[in-house]
Amino acid sequence: MQIKGWTFLYECNIINIKDNEISLNFINQNILFYKKDIIEEGKLMNDNKLKKWADLLLDTGKRNNLINFKNTKYGTVEVVYPDIYTLFSKVEHSKTLEIYDSKISDEFDDDFDDQNEELEEEHLTKDDFIEKYSNKVKKCNQILIYNSSIEPSVSLQKISKKAKDMLEETGVNIAYMAFGFINWTESDSSNEIMHAPILLVPISIERETTIDPFEIKITDNDMILNPTFSFKLKNDYGIELAQFDEDESIESYFDAIEKAIEKLNWTISRECKIGTFSFLKINMYEDIMENSSKILENNCVRLLLGEDVKDSFSNEVDNNLPIELSNVVDADSSQEKAIELAHKGKSFVLQGPPGTGKSQTITNIISECLACGKKVLFVSEKLAALNVVYDKLKKAGLDEFCLELHSHKANKKDIIEELWHTINSDKKVLNPAAKKEIESKIFAQRQLDQYVNELHEIRPVINKSLYQLFEEVSLYRKLPDVDFLIKDIDHKREYYLTNAENKLNYFINYIPSIGADYHQNPWYGFTHFNYSYQEVSKLRTDLENVISMCENLEKLNDLFSEEFKIIVENVNQAYALDRFFKLTEKSNFITPLLLKETDFDEFINKCKQMYELSKIILDNKNKLDEVFDEDVYKLDGSLTYKKLTRQFSNFFSRLFSGEYRRILKELRLCKKDGKKLKYKFAASYMEFLSIYQEKLQEFMLIEKDIKDKLGKAYKGINTDFDILLSEVKELQSIYTFEIDFSFLANLSVNDYENKKEEFASASGLLNSKINIYKDSEEAICNKFDLSEYNVRTAKINLLHRKYKDCLDNIDNIDNWCEFVKLLSDLKDLELREFIDYLINNNFNVEKVTLLYKKAFYTQWAHYILHSSNVLQSLSRVKHDELVNTFMSKDAINFEINKVKIKEFLSAQRPNMDMIAQGSAVSILAREREKKRKQKPIRTLFSEIGDLVQTLKPCFLMSPLSVSTYLDKNIEFDVVVFDEASQIFPQDALGAIYRGKQLIVVGDSKQMPPSNFFNSMSMQDDTDEDDDISNFESILDICATVLPQKRLKWHYRSRYEQLIAFSNKNFYDNDLITFPSSKKDGSGTGVNYYYVDGVFDRKSRQNLVEAEKIVDLVFENIEKYPERSLGVVAFSISQQNLIDRLISKRRKKDPSKESFFKYDKNEPFFVKNLETVQGDERDTIIFSIAYGKDSQGRLLLNFGPLNREGGERRLNVAITRAKVNVQVVSSMHYADIDLTKAQSNGARLLREYLDYAENGTIALERSISVSKFDKYDSEFETEVCEFLRENGYSVDTQVGCSSFKIDLGLKVPNSSNYVLAIECDGASYHSSKNSRDRDRLRQEILENMGWKFYRIWSTDWFRNNKIEKKNLLDAVKKAIENINVKVNNKITLDEVFEENAEVKSFEFPKYEKVDEEILSVKYKRNAFRVIKEIVETEAPISEEWLLKRISFLFNREKVTSVVKDECNRLLKNCFGDKIIKRDGFIYKKDEAIPMLRVPQNKDVRDIKYIALEEIALGIKEVIKQNITVNKNGLFRLLAQQLGFSRLGDAIIERFEDSLKIIAKEIVVENDNISLKNR
Repeated sequence: MQIKGWTFLYECNIINIKDNEISLNFINQNILFYKKDIIEEGKLMNDNKLKKWADLLLDTGKRNNLINFKNTKYGTVEVVYPDIYTLFSKVEHSKTLEIYDSKISDEFDDDFDDQNEELEEEHLTKDDFIEKYSNKVKKCNQILIYNSSIEPSVSLQKISKKAKDMLEETGVNIAYMAFGFINWTESDSSNEIMHAPILLVPISIERETTIDPFEIKITDNDMILNPTFSFKLKNDYGIELAQFDEDESIESYFDAIEKAIEKLNWTISRECKIGTFSFLKINMYEDIMENSSKILENNCVRLLLGEDVKDSFSNEVDNNLPIELSNVVDADSSQEKAIELAHKGKSFVLQGPPGTGKSQTITNIISECLACGKKVLFVSEKLAALNVVYDKLKKAGLDEFCLELHSHKANKKDIIEELWHTINSDKKVLNPAAKKEIESKIFAQRQLDQYVNELHEIRPVINKSLYQLFEEVSLYRKLPDVDFLIKDIDHKREYYLTNAENKLNYFINYIPSIGADYHQNPWYGFTHFNYSYQEVSKLRTDLENVISMCENLEKLNDLFSEEFKIIVENVNQAYALDRFFKLTEKSNFITPLLLKETDFDEFINKCKQMYELSKIILDNKNKLDEVFDEDVYKLDGSLTYKKLTRQFSNFFSRLFSGEYRRILKELRLCKKDGKKLKYKFAASYMEFLSIYQEKLQEFMLIEKDIKDKLGKAYKGINTDFDILLSEVKELQSIYTFEIDFSFLANLSVNDYENKKEEFASASGLLNSKINIYKDSEEAICNKFDLSEYNVRTAKINLLHRKYKDCLDNIDNIDNWCEFVKLLSDLKDLELREFIDYLINNNFNVEKVTLLYKKAFYTQWAHYILHSSNVLQSLSRVKHDELVNTFMSKDAINFEINKVKIKEFLSAQRPNMDMIAQGSAVSILAREREKKRKQKPIRTLFSEIGDLVQTLKPCFLMSPLSVSTYLDKNIEFDVVVFDEASQIFPQDALGAIYRGKQLIVVGDSKQMPPSNFFNSMSMQDDTDEDDDISNFESILDICATVLPQKRLKWHYRSRYEQLIAFSNKNFYDNDLITFPSSKKDGSGTGVNYYYVDGVFDRKSRQNLVEAEKIVDLVFENIEKYPERSLGVVAFSISQQNLIDRLISKRRKKDPSKESFFKYDKNEPFFVKNLETVQGDERDTIIFSIAYGKDSQGRLLLNFGPLNREGGERRLNVAITRAKVNVQVVSSMHYADIDLTKAQSNGARLLREYLDYAENGTIALERSISVSKFDKYDSEFETEVCEFLRENGYSVDTQVGCSSFKIDLGLKVPNSSNYVLAIECDGASYHSSKNSRDRDRLRQEILENMGWKFYRIWSTDWFRNNKIEKKNLLDAVKKAIENINVKVNNKITLDEVFEENAEVKSFEFPKYEKVDEEILSVKYKRNAFRVIKEIVETEAPISEEWLLKRISFLFNREKVTSVVKDECNRLLKNCFGDKIIKRDGFIYKKDEAIPMLRVPQNKDVRDIKYIALEEIALGIKEVIKQNITVNKNGLFRLLAQQLGFSRLGDAIIERFEDSLKIIAKEIVVENDNISLKNR
């Protein structure tokens, strides 16, 4: 550890940390340090790390051909004619040079590089070569090249191929013409003279056909001074070489350089050579070293250096609501997670396994960031990856906001023209119709989301989702439906069902001993639970007695039937009949007519009424009888009483009334003692008489209906009603037992009376034959639950048999009693009623548990279905319509997002109406007008960077071009890396520090960075064993410090077999892949070709295998001309061999030349493991090359594959194909002995060869595969069984990955599939969003040849018959249209993009009020004049106002009177609604107006314009110009305000205005721009 120069070699522990101090313990001795020292040490450590990274970019060693150039056999040629000065002139003035073909090797066969040794020995010297061919160079643009070892065209071809490969892979051009060489030595004593190129001119080497001459094309007019050697000169020798000036001659430039180095005794060779040079990383080195302080301030960099930085790097879960993203291309849920993180400003690593849509996701991330107003830097070292993203952005219409600066594409003229074109492009707006489309999509999406939520939401009572309930119902699909209502189903929980299930299972266990219908068990109804020995013994006796009783009753029935026509059906009737006989033998009230009575309640009620009336009648009669004789009853009591109480109520009415006297006389005559009556006495007794007569009348009226039914004991009012009622009630009670007394009821009264003796005899018989057993019968009866089985009402014959059966089965009583307890439990659970229902309706009671569970789950499902408005409303038709709506609107939404982004970004462009001198826009315009000597890109961007980023908020660059073309002040909100596993950390640094947010995209299971393309040594081609080394990538580092996401949906492979091996062995089967509808076969999936080839260890080639590869190439072209094709070789040597053999075949058979055109979308290629990452083709032919040598030995050395991490190269190679991989190998998998080759690469190569040769069975060796059908759910099982029952062949869970098609229906008599049937179960629910669920999966499957059908479980449950018919119709239609491809592309009927109506910008005019006219108008009313001036012109200078209104106060100039009066009027006019500040009057709560320019010639003095108003004008001009030079800004404003010159007062005023907005602007070197634009 080092602190302030002190180095501690001992371990130490931090024991205390305070605000500014740190205590350390060294070997039990405490030492105190200041924290700032530690911090400075940490900075020093970071500086050192940064320096180490930078040093990795610097190559000034002698192996670098920019330092030590050497002529090589295949890597260099010399231009020997014309001379260097003439040649240089040609280069300056001509874009193309033609190579003169010396024709030395017209028949030269470059199949083998070393076959022409004799030719080399006879090779001409350079002088002889020049002498022989220089005079044959006739064309003005022709040049002559030479190589001392080999035919120069062969070397040139090698250079061309190497440069083309480099350009294709990295976008960097490494082909240069080198003019002039410095011959130098490391020291005066050194004898080794080295040669360093001076000027480099970028070129491309091209040839139309193999018979055409090579052409050298100058790709850039800039002459580049060798930067690597220049750096070395300056760093090691203190010599700084001047850059080449286009205006000077090459000769004078060389002279100047020669003079600069003469003190070192170095010389210059004036010659020109062609070769490959790589020097751009020097720019990256300088970028890091020059900007180290800024780099170390960047949070992303600090994090990579090991600091604990918390900002956008937090891995905490963000629980915000879902974000409405601005996707412009499709995105699955795993991609959307990454896009959301990008939207939230999070830095993260995105792992993108092969074919998972990395470029698609990056496109959406860029679009999302652009929609948020962010500046984006997209970085990819591989040109192909950058092009893919750019093409996707272009298809989205966003290319006008993107700037490609990937090395060779950085042509300054083109860039300037592109920027100018963009600034003048039409601005866009979104069509109003888009709103309706968005709303339609949101509605459909919300409905679909609600459906899946409702379907799979766990319900609180039952603790299951509706779909789980469907699953349960489906589980019992083969059981019949039970139409039984389970009460309060919505309150019955899962534990209730568990309890019910247990009890029902117990019930089933009793069936063997109790019987399926327990009602038929002899003991049914018996509920006495004490079955001790004593009790059982007594029970046996009681049973014997009741059996005897039943036997007697059966005998008595014969007698009673004969005598009385009465049948006793049960014990109750027997007891009731006994009561009847006892009643009737003595009763004088009961008659046959009474036996016919049908309404005893009414009869009894009338008897009760009569009884009550008789009491009143007799009471009044007794009162009357005490005083009067019988004659009194002849009087009309009611009339007499009324007259006495109404007519003669007072004394005087009675005094002289003869009628009164007559009444009293009649009463006196009836009076027993004959004495005179008093009025009150008479009135009182007449009331008694009145009541008597009234009640007697009522009694007689009732009596009329019943007296004929009563016997001789009936005596009218004198009847003993208590006995009568008692006997009638007893009879009524007897009648309740439904004994048929019709015979007796039809007897005459006499016959009935004669039968009474027989009644007594019958009663005696019943008593002797029945009642003697009554105690036993009652004991038995008390042991039965009469509500279950009523032994009193059971028919005698059945009861007799039951009692006998009970007696016979008395040993089973304990079992029955336990069963009764179970019945009680079942009743408590409301289950017994269900069991009885099954018994009564002839269901199989042994399946009671399953039947109940089906009913239970069915009714729960119905309850949920009908309590959910969403589920109720979504029938099949509406549901399918919603899906179709969502699918179309979701796709349309991408188009809308594109326009929204274009609208937002195009609105940021300047309008070109207010261009200031020296502004960014004016600089761009001036550069465009130049014919030559435009500013270099870096210089231009340093001056107009804000404008460039406004016009092009997305830069697409390589790590090299970032450092080359961007200075440190061009910053980005987001930096996105692609193919990051192949980028060195030091290469990435220059891009990272320019951004705030870092998104690193790559695949840690694919290629690591290697020096394959980075080494530009002077050596010729070497094998990859020496050149290729694995290094830590920026992806590796970032993956340790940033949160990670992984893309999971694999799109590339049209046959799942292509990715299955990689998915298992590299991605833990985590990738979601989609099965093809066609089975793997020849030309699809993975094919294996074995050849008996020999691996030549010297050349590292396998000729036989290469020839087979060539044969396959041409076979594929013949069979599948529409497919793209690529060849991947394990080694560079094998790649070169295949390349040469293909070239040879093409010469022999030119008929297929059109297939090899390079300008195709996916051109044919031959590559090796190191260069194929990022490429994809329909078919990939894979050459293993390695095999047994000529001696039959297999050494198991598979090059880089054997090294640590080498298996990643294999992963890259085997995942490039979309349709077919054709593996060509000279060995079988079993040839690889893993005991001798233990690397992961060798092991996986062996497994892959096994897989290629033997198919999925090879994968199954290492994973468990069930032989039986696998179902995701019982619901799917039900559907599958239904289809199979209808004769269709169906597979379940089709697919190799975590995604499975629920049901795959096969083409009849074929192994291919035609219809994917998906349910809405767990797989459907597990999808993260409606796009995954309802569109993407279906579209992908349809694109892979499937027809698609969705079964909605809710409809299957509700409308099972209809849904089954719909399914069969869909199957039939799919089979009939098997060859009709599904078109799921959305056709846009509406164009959502419109050109915006752009209005030219002008500053508003200053409306100056004419105060003199106002004075006339308002008759010199100063109040009204001042009010109108302030309201119209505020903010207004108070001084100017006073000057203008002084005349209103009869003053020629401003006086104190004018000021006071003006202030008074202002206060009266505006109160507190104005503010005075800095000599200006402002209207309170009103915004400051935009800078107002003069109308006509009314120019305001600069001091009379408010600073705030000027500041707004300044901001608007800056906004219009993006970046503006201060002087140009001031001149433009002065001009707008009507000033002819820019005086000091005006400048001062403008400067003061700038201070007001100082926090809103950035000023750098007098260039001003707005912050946070």
